[in-house]
Amino acid sequence: MMRWVWRKKAINQRFLQWLVLCLLVCGQPVLAESAAERFHEGGQYQRIDPPLPLTELTDKVEVVEMFFYACTHCYEMEPKMRQWLKDKPYVDFHRLPAIVGPSWVDQARAFYMIEELKGGEAMHQALFKAIHEDGKQIYNEFGVIEFFTSQGVDRQKVLDLYRSPETAASVNEARVRTVKYGLRGVPAVIVNGKFKTAPFFVRNQAEMFEVLDSLVAKERKQQTVAAQSGK
Repeated sequence: MMRWVWRKKAINQRFLQWLVLCLLVCGQPVLAESAAERFHEGGQYQRIDPPLPLTELTDKVEVVEMFFYACTHCYEMEPKMRQWLKDKPYVDFHRLPAIVGPSWVDQARAFYMIEELKGGEAMHQALFKAIHEDGKQIYNEFGVIEFFTSQGVDRQKVLDLYRSPETAASVNEARVRTVKYGLRGVPAVIVNGKFKTAPFFVRNQAEMFEVLDSLVAKERKQQTVAAQSGK
């Protein structure tokens, strides 16, 4: 009886050793392949065809966040994007206001007015806060003017910027790019003018950032290969 128990234990030990060996030898390639195929074109991201020109020609990977100030999901993504950018010196980041419908125009106009005033991140965040925390309705000229004057900007300067041909041209460019990117909603992220991803392509914003990481890595690798080949 004792001999039979010992033989059973020995068999179990050999089986466990065989199982561990199989996991080590066979399991690793399977896991690696699964990770490589987790995100794919047409699923978690889409190709932009033809690609759009970059905002600036640099040796970095361009990431453009398409957003709408009144979008709750865009507001929720703001701190996540800032956190994501902290350790990405190889990323050239830009925001661009999407214009999917007429009600989006005035907030796009406000974006370019902030840029012209050099209001920086503080004023962008102030506009997000005014809408999402203070309940301000900024969908027309009155709302835009009220916001900027509350930030201490001279009323006449605000009016001049709101109605300037330069602001109108920038807003029109944002409208064109929204169409060329094929956007129907926000937030969305464009990588090097070639690929787009968004939370509605995946399960949540966290997974979207994983897709973004993979696309940026893909573009960095391609840039490295091109640089080494002298192209």
